[in-house]
Amino acid sequence: MLHPYFENTAKTIQYIFIWITYAILQIFVLYALVAVPFWLIVLDGFTHALVFGVLGILLWSVIRYGNFAVLNPYQQLINFIALGLLSISIWLGIGYGIFYWFFGNETAAQFIQVLPVRGFIGLLVYLLIIQQYRLKLDQFETNNEIYEPVVASEELKSRTDKNVEVLERIAVKSGSKIHVVMIPEIYYLQADGDYVQIFSINGKYLKEQTMKYFEEHLPENQFVRVHRSIIVNVEMISRIELYEKQSQLLTLKNGQQIKTSPAGYKALRMVLNL
Repeated sequence: MLHPYFENTAKTIQYIFIWITYAILQIFVLYALVAVPFWLIVLDGFTHALVFGVLGILLWSVIRYGNFAVLNPYQQLINFIALGLLSISIWLGIGYGIFYWFFGNETAAQFIQVLPVRGFIGLLVYLLIIQQYRLKLDQFETNNEIYEPVVASEELKSRTDKNVEVLERIAVKSGSKIHVVMIPEIYYLQADGDYVQIFSINGKYLKEQTMKYFEEHLPENQFVRVHRSIIVNVEMISRIELYEKQSQLLTLKNGQQIKTSPAGYKALRMVLNL
């Protein structure tokens, strides 16, 4: 799924309607500020709405699969500011570039004078998009609560029924070198596409393996999947505190902070006998 509004026809129409509304509002704002024919203002409004609409789809993919939820609040803020500056710069660059290409420098210059106003509008739209996407991700987490505990318990049963090898070390190949990571030295593991990043006392390593494999083969009383993309060594946790209404924030012994999902925190409490 690329975008939440594209799940069905109604949501697709809703997404399109949002950007048509934005285009109309921008047309009314710029009509009093730019001395160009009205049809050019209309074309400008819908051009910028189209560009921002496409960027909105890409933003959803970045936020959905960028694991922003596992970052601490400061890291999230920095990433969202950087993402916002990049998105608005691309939006303005493409929008003005199109007008410069088709109508020349004189027409494009008329719109340059309203750059601060348009940038402010873009910032408000960006903040609205981010807020909506964060709410959507929270909804996904809540929906996952319905079946994640059931799946986890079934996996534990399956693991008990069959003789699963428990890892004592992980060999990671890096170029011509092979690093051996001892299990007790691991802080946490994080999904990274088709790979898993292993964060240990001696450094960070990239292993071509799945999260499910590690979830099944790491010591179950020591490693807990606290988030869909994070497995934590409970012996490396130094503090647990409330983060938001339905999640907790873990602080590890190396200072790293990790947000748990509601289901992940339940699993963690079971292991810690809380």
